[in-house]
Amino acid sequence: MVGSRKLSNDEVEALLGGLESDDEQAVDKQFDPNEVREFKFGTEDLSLLGDYYALRMINEKICRFTRSVFLPMLRIMPRISSFPPEVKSFDEYVESCDSFVSVTNSRIEELRGNCLLVIQAPFISHLTNSYYGGSKIQSLFATQGEFTATEQRIIEIITDGMNDSLEAAWKDLIKTKI
Repeated sequence: MVGSRKLSNDEVEALLGGLESDDEQAVDKQFDPNEVREFKFGTEDLSLLGDYYALRMINEKICRFTRSVFLPMLRIMPRISSFPPEVKSFDEYVESCDSFVSVTNSRIEELRGNCLLVIQAPFISHLTNSYYGGSKIQSLFATQGEFTATEQRIIEIITDGMNDSLEAAWKDLIKTKI
């Protein structure tokens, strides 16, 4: 571990002199608003786009409102948390998903985009079992090729509740209709 020590006057002057010479170089490389830079989506560092603070706050609201969607089904207070926003291609996302999931696509005209709701099949099986009075611990999921009519109704309830949560979370910024 390096101990702390005070800089001598010569060292301080050298540091300040280095800063002054950098300022002269920075003046030469000022931002030109007319200059066009090439940008390729998915290949460059997207952290330069800024911090998505407002989006993080909306995600937190969605989590709070979503708890009320799952509470009646699970009969326990679910712990739902959000991840920071990330940008990835659809191909990258599909590679990380299971082959049998519920995928619902909703259009949000006010935000000029779509909402993709993906629910894992074992979770739907667990919700269905719990909703109709089954055990909260045991999961009845078995590998299957399609959802039953009962599971489709649970998916519809979840989708409607999640869309309502999304609308409520965005209502302070913009009125949305999904």
